[in-house]
Amino acid sequence: MPKLTGELSAQFAVRSGLTCLVHKYHASPLKIAKTFRYENETFFPDAAPMDQLGVYMMDCSPGLMSGDHYDIRVRLEEGARVFLTNQSFTKVHPSIEDQGSTQRQILQLEADALLEYMPEPIMLYKDARLFGETEAHLSKGSTLIFSDVNCPGRTQRGEIFQYTQYANRLKVWYEGELIFYQNQRIEPGKMLLTAPGCWEEETHLGNLFIFSDRLKQHHLDAVVEQLSQLE
Repeated sequence: MPKLTGELSAQFAVRSGLTCLVHKYHASPLKIAKTFRYENETFFPDAAPMDQLGVYMMDCSPGLMSGDHYDIRVRLEEGARVFLTNQSFTKVHPSIEDQGSTQRQILQLEADALLEYMPEPIMLYKDARLFGETEAHLSKGSTLIFSDVNCPGRTQRGEIFQYTQYANRLKVWYEGELIFYQNQRIEPGKMLLTAPGCWEEETHLGNLFIFSDRLKQHHLDAVVEQLSQLE
């Protein structure tokens, strides 16, 4: 395991009917900004807005340097509801020789907890290497909504797919059972990304994951309907 250069942990629990940040630890350059009440809109017009705790993670450095390793751990106790994001893009600077950057995230959701984790996109600079790994552990009734967006580089500088490597793993457990595993590896210098069936003319890759044992068909229909209006 590489030496930690940035560490953050946060624990959330319900107190007097509201989600609160009950424990936090951060080591520079990572930190947690002041929390705020986040009123979440719903897909359904007859549903009342859901009260959540909004949380911003901050990185006071220029970004992940060669050899950096970030470790982020978030735990939601029973019934906690959190909207989590970060302040800006995750910027990954050029690697020195074969020494890249790494970022590990562990998310733990206890019964009936809800975590919306919507980080800003990842931006890999020219010659950058990044290995990311996210583990999510879900309990009965819990819900994880997670977005993952990757951009091709500093496009205004003409850096389009000039990074060396981006590897990313996502593992999701439900009640101790592995239910989802994704292993992604992008090496622009070795892969023909413009090939048919690959990225072709596209430059950005985005994923939206929803994991919950409460999902029903009418929920999925509502999501599809909303997405169709964006076309």
